[in-house]
Amino acid sequence: MPSERVQRPDSPESKSDASPGGAGLTPRSPALPADQADRIASRAYELARQRGFSPGHELDDWLQAEREVEAGAPRNTPPDNPFGDVRTTSNE
Repeated sequence: MPSERVQRPDSPESKSDASPGGAGLTPRSPALPADQADRIASRAYELARQRGFSPGHELDDWLQAEREVEAGAPRNTPPDNPFGDVRTTSNE
């Protein structure tokens, strides 16, 4: 009597190389707010323009734009130093 082949759920055949969740499953990622996605897309476009739109760097541009947008605007002034007026014998 031939035995029926049973595929284990953790076998390599049950996984897709394209999806860490397995064959037929789509990975989920958190959705970006529309305004943030627009800012990232605009910045990624600007980075690509600065590079002369050479192909092959689209993901790098997007990831760099994400980092910059999430970090916020750069500070043009040094942070406030509450200890700036403290006098010691070494700086008098």
